[in-house]
Amino acid sequence: MNKKDRNSRKYSRKALERVNEIIGKYPTKISDFATVKEESRAWIQMKIQQFRECLKNVKFLSKPSWWEPLRLARNKTAHQTEDFSDEEFSDLCSKVFSNIEKITGDLQANIKRYRQQSKKKRKFENFASPVFGSENDRKQLVDAMEDMISPVEPKYVKIEFPKNNYAKIAEDTLSEILRHGNTHPYALLHEGVSENIQTDILEWLQKTQATIEKENPFFDEAIFLAQQKKLSAQEIALDLSAENSKIQYHYKRLPSVSDSKRGSIAPSTLDFDFYRKSFSEQKKIKPDKDGKETIAWKSAEKLDVLCRNFLSDMEKNLIDRKNKWEMERIDALRKQFLEELYKKIEKFMRLEKLLSPFIKDLGRLWDLSNKAFETSGFEILEQFAKLLEQDESLQELAKMIGKQSRTQEIFEKEMRDKIVIKTEWHPKPAYRGEINGLRYSSDIASVLPAELAMMKNPAAKKLFQLKFAQKQLLSFDYQNDKAESKEEHESEEVDVAKKDQKGPVIICVDTSGSMQGTPENIAKTVTFALSKIAMEEERKCYLISFSTGIETLDMSDFKSGDALTRIVQFLRMSFNGGTDASPALKHAVQMLQKDGYKNADVLMISDFVMGTLPDDLVKSIEEEKKKNTDFYSLVIGSSGNQSTIACFNHNWLYDTSDSRAQRHLVEHLQTMRTRT
Repeated sequence: MNKKDRNSRKYSRKALERVNEIIGKYPTKISDFATVKEESRAWIQMKIQQFRECLKNVKFLSKPSWWEPLRLARNKTAHQTEDFSDEEFSDLCSKVFSNIEKITGDLQANIKRYRQQSKKKRKFENFASPVFGSENDRKQLVDAMEDMISPVEPKYVKIEFPKNNYAKIAEDTLSEILRHGNTHPYALLHEGVSENIQTDILEWLQKTQATIEKENPFFDEAIFLAQQKKLSAQEIALDLSAENSKIQYHYKRLPSVSDSKRGSIAPSTLDFDFYRKSFSEQKKIKPDKDGKETIAWKSAEKLDVLCRNFLSDMEKNLIDRKNKWEMERIDALRKQFLEELYKKIEKFMRLEKLLSPFIKDLGRLWDLSNKAFETSGFEILEQFAKLLEQDESLQELAKMIGKQSRTQEIFEKEMRDKIVIKTEWHPKPAYRGEINGLRYSSDIASVLPAELAMMKNPAAKKLFQLKFAQKQLLSFDYQNDKAESKEEHESEEVDVAKKDQKGPVIICVDTSGSMQGTPENIAKTVTFALSKIAMEEERKCYLISFSTGIETLDMSDFKSGDALTRIVQFLRMSFNGGTDASPALKHAVQMLQKDGYKNADVLMISDFVMGTLPDDLVKSIEEEKKKNTDFYSLVIGSSGNQSTIACFNHNWLYDTSDSRAQRHLVEHLQTMRTRT
């Protein structure tokens, strides 16, 4: 399903909302369109225009029966600059109002037909609690959230959020998120971020609703209210008019009412004193036949009214306090949610910059951003990324290795279009200019004097007026030539230099015990930088770590999906053991014979505290140099074996004891850059 098909539900939603606005204002339709006032006519025309704009992108399984008549009626009046005539307005409205039930039904069916691509959104739409509204309300909530972040055309027509509390909470929460920093533009550029913000909000809404329901402290109070509603008016009046009211006694001891138990819940404002006085005033005592006192009531009607008012006040008091508690609790949960979400977005941005070369599916980063760095080894990557940012010399080195192509330029023929601008002169009529000749006209300013003379002759005056009316007066024809530029497209054959892509990189890293400390950090940082750059540019990168033996790591195997894990393993390893560079360089030479690495650069990072290389290996290195392969060495420290270092044609020194080592290396690299 393409993007237009996915958005068809939102287009349908926007069109349906415009129709519902018309139905809401004219539920019984309009019997006589001629009686509609100008202001109402303008409103109807505007809504129908908006409806048509929303409708043009809607995809139906088949065109509805009302589509063509409505299209023709609208096209007939679409480009008018003047107000509609009564007949045109009546024709347009009759097409809409006569089909309005069918239009509504078809749009609703279309909304129902398109299902959400996101599983989480689809689950919310189909199975979320009824407190979020009907299934259609839940779909409308999802559509409204999507449209708020990335609106579909026409953008000035918004999809309204459903009319319920949780939809309003979702709207306010999303609006606050989009106003935070550069979240909105970032979400527009990253569809995965936008999608995950929405699904996180939906999940939070459901968790919040479950939390509110579980923590509800008004459960006992609601049961108590239900019990009081079962009592008769006389039972309530008799209890409340007594000095020791049982209703008041039990009410004051409810967890949500009691001052010692209610906590942050607002205090109850139910006025028992008022009702005690009011019920007492309705009470009268009279003796029965036996002379005993009995209680009677002055007015049964007033008694019922007082009883209803009492129960109504108790219920209103419960609802107001419960709503206030819910909003305070929701605000607290929302504040916590937003703090976590902002941290998640911030961490996502960092992870994207850090890990995007290693993780091709950036959608995974949203889940990773919800986990601690320590659990996945990201703290290692972050550590070396910071080291790289702080060390200008290592950045220069990482950028330079493998930049240039190892093969000569190959020229090939290519046809290219070019634009040729030519000047042409075109005659243009002018008020005054060169006289080009004579012409017939009614232009008094250019009429010949002989023709004007007829105006003074009474006998010829009528002839002048006739010729003027017929535009037959002989006149000067003025003309200026105007220069106009004309673009013409032509094709030409040119020689174009065809270059190879940036070269592969083979990195040999010394992991012996002598590299512990600062040399180890430098080696790991350069390795991290080169592997990151290689993956970003989809260049091959091969890592050989060596001490007394070698371990290899092909960082170019993107399909395996575990490049991140493998580079983390290397950065975490401890450097120890002796130093023997020969196996690593022999393996590097062998890799240079393979198709993918024939044009590679070889970089060795070491303190070069090692023995001399075997003669056959030195000879092999020299042969590869003749094939335009460059061998680079990054010498860490000043105690290296000079004969071994001399085998490399580019040697860079990073003296850890020199405070200006970074600057010296940068200067050396800049010199190398200008030579290559």
